Amino acid sequence: MEEIQVNTIETQDTREGTPQVLSNIDSWAAIADSLKTTLGPYGRDKMFLVNGEILITNDGATILKNMKIEHPAGRLLAAISESQDKEVGDGTTSVVLLACSILEQLKPLIKDSLDIKFIKNTLQEIQGKCLERLRDCKIDFNDDQFYSMAQTSLTSKILKYDKCKFADMIVNTFKQIEDIDDTRLVGIKKVSGGSISDSEMVDGVAFEKCFTYAGYEQQPKRIENPKIICLNVELEWKQERENCEVRLKSVEDYQAIVDAEWKLVRDKLDRIIDTGANVVLSSLPVGDYATQYFARKNIFCAGRVAKEDLFRIVNACGGKIYNSTNFLKIYGTCALFEEKQVGKLRYNYLSGGTKKAYTLIIRGPGEDVLNEVERSVNDAVMVVKRTLRNKNVVTGGGSTEMELSKYVREEGKSIAMKSALVYLAVARAFEIIPYQLAKNFGQDAIEIIQQLRYEHSNDKNHSGVNIKRGTSDMLEDGVLEPLLVKSNMIKASFNAVSALLMVDATIVSKGN
Repeated sequence: MEEIQVNTIETQDTREGTPQVLSNIDSWAAIADSLKTTLGPYGRDKMFLVNGEILITNDGATILKNMKIEHPAGRLLAAISESQDKEVGDGTTSVVLLACSILEQLKPLIKDSLDIKFIKNTLQEIQGKCLERLRDCKIDFNDDQFYSMAQTSLTSKILKYDKCKFADMIVNTFKQIEDIDDTRLVGIKKVSGGSISDSEMVDGVAFEKCFTYAGYEQQPKRIENPKIICLNVELEWKQERENCEVRLKSVEDYQAIVDAEWKLVRDKLDRIIDTGANVVLSSLPVGDYATQYFARKNIFCAGRVAKEDLFRIVNACGGKIYNSTNFLKIYGTCALFEEKQVGKLRYNYLSGGTKKAYTLIIRGPGEDVLNEVERSVNDAVMVVKRTLRNKNVVTGGGSTEMELSKYVREEGKSIAMKSALVYLAVARAFEIIPYQLAKNFGQDAIEIIQQLRYEHSNDKNHSGVNIKRGTSDMLEDGVLEPLLVKSNMIKASFNAVSALLMVDATIVSKGN
């Protein structure tokens, strides 16, 4: 991205008024140029070197987060992309392209001295009308369309060749859990090795085998209907290096101290055994003596279990996390505990708990790929969750943007000339999404836009960009997106444009 210099005298930018607005528009245009090629199923990836680590992604929010954007206006653009990501999980590139396109189309009007406040007020008027029209664009929804929406989200990501499998896993999972907002019910684990298609959704909680001591080999690795105790207790001798002083008068005194330490540990272990539990999990270390002690009783134990995993286990299997071995009464249970090999790692599985919980185990050839797969899955998860909550859906592939473009253009024909210029600019701006999709497909983008204009003028409201046929009906193709993604995109982009237009000077703090 070309760096845009800001020349300052003392603490104020030398550009003020219209030149400052135009400078801000140019800074956004430079960022948009970097993002354009990432849009859609055939979008390209960007590679970053972050703290010596390679990051490969085509996620708009991730790209902007890792770009070194010095221009203050550019940071505002990064913020709206991040907001889109947090709110709806998808459309992070589209919101940036739409905002930049609106400004680019308004640029000639600003150069011709059209009043900025007038433009802003007209934009607010157009935004309200677009949101109303967007609600009219929603289609009748049925549960089968969940899969289409998840696939649409995954199509533009690294998972596009495995989108059917991942869409099925994600949709089937969230249809069965009770509270879709409970993050403890669905976990994601990344295991390096194998291919992306080796990924699996586990019906239950799965976590990597923790560090173990001698005696672990003799413990059971498969237990049906286990009784599970979860602890935040250290089951080994603790070395007191500070704040400890022992004065001994004889060998017998030393032996008494050693015996007392042994008794303290054994009492803890016996209290756990007395509960009848046969799976013992602790967030703190479980030493070699405890490991062997439990093994003799045919009990599985694991220490240093991540607290996040313990919370998920308790949530799925019942019970509670105890900070002491005194008064152990409540334990969790599930249908099956077993340990399996996953790639080069061993994983512990707890399936069939009292509450539905799932773990997605992502496989891939390297850490960079795994991280990008995780980002793609999170986007699809957000889309599915939003649709489960609010079943309003529109067609994708640029069809909705073309319909809004047609609507705004028609509205502009019946109003005053100055306002009509802004309406026409926004109408052209909406076309950036199908235009860039077609361009990234390797098609003649101008020809595709002309064809889409013709089809939408003939009431083919769902016509969008198709890589094989140029244009096609997105409803028939199953290219669907949540209405919330589009409405949030419109709100965020219009509000960001309005905010930027009102900036007529850049004040730089002293010392920066």
